[in-house]
Amino acid sequence: MKFLFTTTVAAVLSIASASDRELSSYCPGAVRVESTVIPYADYVKFQLPQATEYCMQSVKITDVVDDEGSPTYSTVTYANGFNQTMCEGKGTWTVRPEFKASGGLTTEEKYLCDVASVVLPSAKNSYLALLADGVVPDESFKDRVQSIVSDLDVSKFAPVNGGFLSFLSLTSEEYDNLSNLADTFSAVQPVLDSLKVAPIVSSAPADSPIRISTDAGWDSSVFKTEIEAFVSANEATYCSSDGCAAALSEFSSFGSDIVITGLEDAAAFATAIVSDATMGPKVFQIEADLPIFMHNEEAAWITQSGNKTDHTPFWDHGITGTGITVGAADSGLDHQSCYFFDSNKAVTFSNDPQLNVGIWEDTGHRKVVQYVGYAGNDEGENGGHGTHVVGSILGDRVDDVHDGMAYNAKIAFYDIGVANAEYLNVPGNLATDMFPYAKRVNALLHSNSWGSASNSMTGDARQVDQYSWDNQDFLVLVAAGNSGGDGSSQFPGSLGAPATAKNCVSVGATSNGDEDNDLAYFSSRGPAYDNRIKPDVVAPGYFISSANSVTNPTDNHCSSVGMAGTSMATPVTAGIAALAQQYFENGWYPSGTRKGSDGFKPMGALLKAVLINGGQRLTSSMANYQGSSFPNFDQGHGIVELDATLNFADTFKEQGLYVRGDFANMPSFSSSSDAPVTEKFTSTGTSCVPDGQTKEFRATLVWHDYPSATSTSKSLVNDLDIKVTGSDGNVYFPNGGSGRDDTNNAESVVFTPTEGVEYTVEISADTVTQGPQPYAYVVSGCFSSPDRPEDGGGGGIFGGGGIDTDLLMYIGGGVGALLLLAFLILGTIKLLAGRTPRQPKYKVKRASAYGGQRKSSNSSRRSSGFASATGFTGQGYAGAQNKSNSHRPAGGSIPLNTRRPSANKGSKTKFHGKVQNQFNGKKWEGMV
Repeated sequence: MKFLFTTTVAAVLSIASASDRELSSYCPGAVRVESTVIPYADYVKFQLPQATEYCMQSVKITDVVDDEGSPTYSTVTYANGFNQTMCEGKGTWTVRPEFKASGGLTTEEKYLCDVASVVLPSAKNSYLALLADGVVPDESFKDRVQSIVSDLDVSKFAPVNGGFLSFLSLTSEEYDNLSNLADTFSAVQPVLDSLKVAPIVSSAPADSPIRISTDAGWDSSVFKTEIEAFVSANEATYCSSDGCAAALSEFSSFGSDIVITGLEDAAAFATAIVSDATMGPKVFQIEADLPIFMHNEEAAWITQSGNKTDHTPFWDHGITGTGITVGAADSGLDHQSCYFFDSNKAVTFSNDPQLNVGIWEDTGHRKVVQYVGYAGNDEGENGGHGTHVVGSILGDRVDDVHDGMAYNAKIAFYDIGVANAEYLNVPGNLATDMFPYAKRVNALLHSNSWGSASNSMTGDARQVDQYSWDNQDFLVLVAAGNSGGDGSSQFPGSLGAPATAKNCVSVGATSNGDEDNDLAYFSSRGPAYDNRIKPDVVAPGYFISSANSVTNPTDNHCSSVGMAGTSMATPVTAGIAALAQQYFENGWYPSGTRKGSDGFKPMGALLKAVLINGGQRLTSSMANYQGSSFPNFDQGHGIVELDATLNFADTFKEQGLYVRGDFANMPSFSSSSDAPVTEKFTSTGTSCVPDGQTKEFRATLVWHDYPSATSTSKSLVNDLDIKVTGSDGNVYFPNGGSGRDDTNNAESVVFTPTEGVEYTVEISADTVTQGPQPYAYVVSGCFSSPDRPEDGGGGGIFGGGGIDTDLLMYIGGGVGALLLLAFLILGTIKLLAGRTPRQPKYKVKRASAYGGQRKSSNSSRRSSGFASATGFTGQGYAGAQNKSNSHRPAGGSIPLNTRRPSANKGSKTKFHGKVQNQFNGKKWEGMV
């Protein structure tokens, strides 16, 4: 598009193109030509939160028919965050009421006319700037533009749909001067007042806070003062009986946000703000903060997942979470519970200057190495959600069957719950005020069993992506939500943010026991708003018994409680991820025996790849509701099964494994011109695991992608690809497709191999606009691994005996060496190769959630029943003291995800320090 500017109608019409003259024929008030306006179709894509249309989707009600025997359909309205794909064949796009076609115009004509007719003020106003094709907001761009717009922040140009856009605050002079940069901008146009208010504002709950976003060109503190004055003058009109309050939030995609709470009529208030002559030009978006609630609404779940009774290979090999710290944010933690209590170290609190809240830190505590009291310093409830969640990750009571998946790990806990409140108090910026706390005590996994009902790239979701990009050794797990169905009908696209983030592991829920092949009916479904595969994986989803909290705890009190929801599946998955982290850090790869010198810190993307790579397909119709392809939008990549990918030299030793994802030496692509990476694997068939089971060939690529703008309709920024080509000429593409995937940043190739065929795994970069782009991948199946070729051990990666170098620490001098040699000669290789003694009986007897045999990658998932020592508490609801669904904040506290302002604007770097890795000079100076 040619970039033209003018101030008079006559001047516009004198140079108008044919399409511009057509515009003038139906838009006599136009003061600029059509070629200076972003096309309607692109505008809708670029401005998703303010999109002109929303989706009306008809959902089939299962097993319900009308009088004529036809299926009954129920109409469900989605405010925004849903793309066209989700509506095709199921519903229609409906134009927003305030932007419907009128006066005989089509919707597109009305849009073009409205934009072209805006008379620009001489003072600053909000504009949407779209860079021309191929233009990147780098230093050269900054030098060219900053002489015109002195306060321009190039970091605010966000990647969107293959280009870059930003909101700018410009004076009329700056606007005119930019007209000379026709080769730099495709268009710069005013942001329409009618589209500054997101549709969700009118449909959000009455007590939902609204978020008013401005860009960096305005003084946010002055803007806040103006809004406060407006609120004070109009309190009786817009506020509830308790009054309104305004708070400055430091996070925004482009500048600062002002959060308003206590509104009685949010939609009317938003319209008044954008219509105000002083405040309106400073606004580029107003949206509602939907409730952040705990996914904890069903009956009891079993705490463990995996294999047959008394088959816990990771525990049996001493991988129980030792040395691993996991972060979690939830309603509170009853640290006096026997699952976490340390008689030698009582948890006490001092003030943290960063957030001005209570904090506890002591890495010597048995379980609780950190407690950030953001919303409070304890659980404060009977049957508390946070206590149960942490118990499922790593709770440990001596001789108890309810212990967590990584029962020897420790917790870095972040309290976001006020006792007896329905909603949670989440910090305004997770990337600066939450995740860095966990990481400074070396927690590289972070479990979050909470979220909203918005299937979009919210601020929370983008912050997850931002922190994961900045910290490539970190992995965030998020519950998908409990809005997937009501028992009679299913709701596609019901995933809730921040599970919509690209770089997190979004976790759905399965049923357990005899129905472990089924998706829990309430588990929220994908796709994500931009058609990405979500959830990523699912985990045991019904009847989990774990640690219980009480309102007035005494030291070492002990009880368990049953709860249900994707909240319970997420910590189970986080605990399994902790076992995978320990597996790599202790040096079990590649030999299958513990060899300390082989240990490395895994990238977060590698742990995500391992979880996805081992996913087993659920075969029920509930788990395949949206189609027969796999992976799919109901179950993602299937139910987590760790030993389907990771294994040991003394079990399944012929199973091949190949991984890349060492954080200290991350593989990466700097640009799309980088040569592809290839690795070859010769198949030994499908029967390298015992009992006649078959093994698929799997190759999974994952990368923590650069964060996109919240306003984008396609979140992928850097696009990598994986494919597998056989020497027999067959080519296999990821995620069940017939070609490259340009939507997801997790790509998994799964197929049944042919014995003797050589398979080449190829990883390449199609687009890298924000490089370098690190990545990780894992390959599993029946083959000889390049890391450990066939060595007499059956052709897999295992079969060679590695010496556990950690044991050498306990053997002194030459005598120790002679003793070690003698042991080797005498054949006691098992102990020294890392085969640790079985755990005490009370640990071994903890059965998995599944009876029956180990599931193969091709077989249907079935169970032979419940084990007696799984923590199963019966089919009925066992949580009699479970949290009420009708809680409201006490004492006037702000509900849901109220953004508490950070006390330290410099918090982005406070806990970060440089480490030695190849990216220090460019993108990851802040890794710790």
